[in-house]
Amino acid sequence: MYLVHARLRAPDHTPFPPDAAQLFLGCALDGEGLEHVSAHGDATGGPVVGFYLTAPSLAIAEQAASAVCHRALLAHPSLAEVHVVSFSAALAPPHRNALRGSGGRDMQMQDPSTANLFHPF
Repeated sequence: MYLVHARLRAPDHTPFPPDAAQLFLGCALDGEGLEHVSAHGDATGGPVVGFYLTAPSLAIAEQAASAVCHRALLAHPSLAEVHVVSFSAALAPPHRNALRGSGGRDMQMQDPSTANLFHPF
C-alpha cells in the first residue's frame, strides 16, 4: 500500500470542506486502488489530502492519486477554488530491525532443543 500526499492551495479565508475526505473518496473509479482518504484542511502551508492506495508500483499509485484528486476538484463546487501544489509519496522510516541486520524478524530466533522456547540461541 502506498500513501500519496496531495498538497493543495486554497484562496485565503476559503474554508476546506469538513467532508473533504469523503468528496475525494467518492471520485475514485473501480480499479484505481483507492482504499482510504484523509484530509487535513488546517495543515501548515495549505490543505493536505492523503490517498492510501494499493497499486503494483509507486508510479501507478501516484498517477491514480492525481487522477482522483483532479476529478474531485472539478466535480465539487466546494473545491472549485482549490489547486494542486504537489504530489509526493510518504516514505516510512526504516524498521528498527532493518538497522540491526536481523533480516526483518521482529524476534530473535529460538533454540527448539531447549525446554524454554523463549531461550535465544
